[in-house]
Amino acid sequence: MSGITPTSQSQYAGYEGLELPPGTVVSCGSQFEIVQRLGEGGMSKVYKAFDRLMNRYVALKVMKNDVPEWAHRHFRREARMCAGFMHTNLVHVSQVGTTEEFDLLWFAMEYLRGKDVGWFVDSGTSMSIPVICEIFAQVLDALRYVHLRRIVHCDIKPSNIFVTRDSHDPLLRIVKVLDFGVARDLSDLSSHSTGHVMGDPRYIAPEQTIPGNYIDHRADLYALGMTFFELVTGGRHPFEDLFDQHPRQLLVAHREREPLPVSSYLSDSVPAAKARALDAFFVKACGKQAHHRFADAASMKDALNELVKFG
Repeated sequence: MSGITPTSQSQYAGYEGLELPPGTVVSCGSQFEIVQRLGEGGMSKVYKAFDRLMNRYVALKVMKNDVPEWAHRHFRREARMCAGFMHTNLVHVSQVGTTEEFDLLWFAMEYLRGKDVGWFVDSGTSMSIPVICEIFAQVLDALRYVHLRRIVHCDIKPSNIFVTRDSHDPLLRIVKVLDFGVARDLSDLSSHSTGHVMGDPRYIAPEQTIPGNYIDHRADLYALGMTFFELVTGGRHPFEDLFDQHPRQLLVAHREREPLPVSSYLSDSVPAAKARALDAFFVKACGKQAHHRFADAASMKDALNELVKFG
């Protein structure tokens, strides 16, 4: 038998329980107690909060109250989008709602312990090629998942790549791609009709620097290539001389200026073959034209596997 004894079967004989008819509304009873603010972006703030009902911590992303209507649409779309994700390397949204007191939109996500890759860039901490490849392989798995759904993240950068550890196995490194606040759903024309340049000017692809311009999944691969440059070189950026100027100068540089090769920032002790391989990977990832880049996340991951051989 299937493990159900005749006794356990007869115990519930005739019991049907309450049937919920179609159209019944089930209310959410969660209460989130704010612990501290974790971060802030242009359109929202993120808090660590305690979920009293589920007895756990969550990350609560809250819409600012003084943003334009298009930002509200982006926020609602992000909540719906992330709630539908079922992937190890993407943060899952568990609940969406509005605060009673302040009438602010919010959604709750899993709370992560660890550091984002931006911490390593800002601190100048160097990463070995195998570790970089391990992290990027998981990012590319997440990007492949969303790209197949015709979603472009549009804001891949070090601070949106979070490295956490499994609570039971500290040797297991898990990477999460964060913040789909400016993501484009290519099947939804309204998702890219704001007329604004969306994304961090240090990382966005040339085609993304023009408001309303067409972009596809390869814009995310370009941004990941720029992130790769920073991690390999210990925090350097190909256009870092423009950081103190108007952001417009960075946008122009992405379109028109050829960056220095990765190897120009590496130690002379790095083997020539390894330096050439790193240069080739960066050039392929960050081609000025989208068709000059890796075709998709899977092919970029294959190229990463080749880099691991250099250690």
